[in-house]
Amino acid sequence: MKRYGIIGGTFDPIHNAHLYIAYEAKEQLDLDEVIFMPAGKQPFKANNIVTDSKLRYEMVKIATEPFNEFSVSSYEIEKGGLSFTYETLQYFKGESDAQNKEKELFFITGADCLISIEKWREVEKIFSLATLVVFARDGISKNEMIEKKKIIEEKYNGKIIILDLKELEISSTDIRERINQNKRIDFFVPPKVVDMIYKKGLYHY
Repeated sequence: MKRYGIIGGTFDPIHNAHLYIAYEAKEQLDLDEVIFMPAGKQPFKANNIVTDSKLRYEMVKIATEPFNEFSVSSYEIEKGGLSFTYETLQYFKGESDAQNKEKELFFITGADCLISIEKWREVEKIFSLATLVVFARDGISKNEMIEKKKIIEEKYNGKIIILDLKELEISSTDIRERINQNKRIDFFVPPKVVDMIYKKGLYHY
């Protein structure tokens, strides 16, 4: 059975911490591949100003080029409308195709999503399709993650794995702010993505 990790996000822009998280997930969970999934329109961010999806997809594409174990999917962008996790997992699981049932899926997301997951649509369906893989986020303690993990696993008969990661304090929000303030970002972002950001004039408000 093939083991696939799916790491979703706005990736506005993608940065080195995203790549590190994906790599550690692959190593710790013995995944065959990690699929980056740039979000289309997210239900909880529907009113946010987000960079054009084609540009975000291209940034993820060039950031992941050096890594044979990573791939990028445009599924959520191309399908249009709001992006719901259970629909994405159904698509990758290929439930209508018996051959594709040989896939084991791991959905990689931040601790903030674990805390708020009961607000998501079709939570039971999500856990029937994939194992939730969670990484730490600022403001959420390890104890809080462990406690929430127990509650959610019992309530939804699901499986949740907490990744053991080094803390990298990098965020897309901070990167956008640094660009707007004319500060360097090449410490945090892959070189080709930096070049694209400046070539396209992104994040200058």
